[in-house]
Amino acid sequence: MAALAALRLAAPAHAGTPAIAFAPGTDEEVVQRAGVRFSTTDLAGPSCHEAIGAAPEPGEASIAFEFRLADGRRIASGRYAGRVSFSLTDIVITMPQSISWPHMTAADRERAEALRGAIYHHEVGHVRVAEAVRDALNAHDTLTAETPAALQAAADAFGRDGFARFKREERNYDALVAHGRLQHVAPGALAGPDTVIRCS
Repeated sequence: MAALAALRLAAPAHAGTPAIAFAPGTDEEVVQRAGVRFSTTDLAGPSCHEAIGAAPEPGEASIAFEFRLADGRRIASGRYAGRVSFSLTDIVITMPQSISWPHMTAADRERAEALRGAIYHHEVGHVRVAEAVRDALNAHDTLTAETPAALQAAADAFGRDGFARFKREERNYDALVAHGRLQHVAPGALAGPDTVIRCS
């Protein structure tokens, strides 16, 4: 799929804020292009209920969303111009390496592995949202100001607003899908299996 599909998350857009667009690709392609690292844990307990209950939020995506003033220069009018460049760094997904309890049946192991896959997909969704916000912000026009100090101040304000938007869109995503428990209601590539397991 070459074209980007514009998709709005659940919360309404703020005035003047365009819908974010999600880049194409499988979860594995997102992980590769974003340079995601993984930190794993083991979910275990004396029963299915206790193993699952040990971690109400069994996954987490940690993303450093950064900005800097790039290409600052004096232009023909005598004013100063530059662009604010946003980037994602130090992306770490924490998720279970295994989910287990005593006397698991083959069906139990299959359901536990399906839950691991659902957690993985939900956390990669956070990376997709971060990429989309970064790309939307990086499409902005060049900033101009009377002095280098004023240009830096404008860039810092734009960067802070961009960071606030990143945090807002990430919260909207979690609110929409109930932290993965309703992942099936998400739009487009974000949709997937719910991060739930029914213990017998």
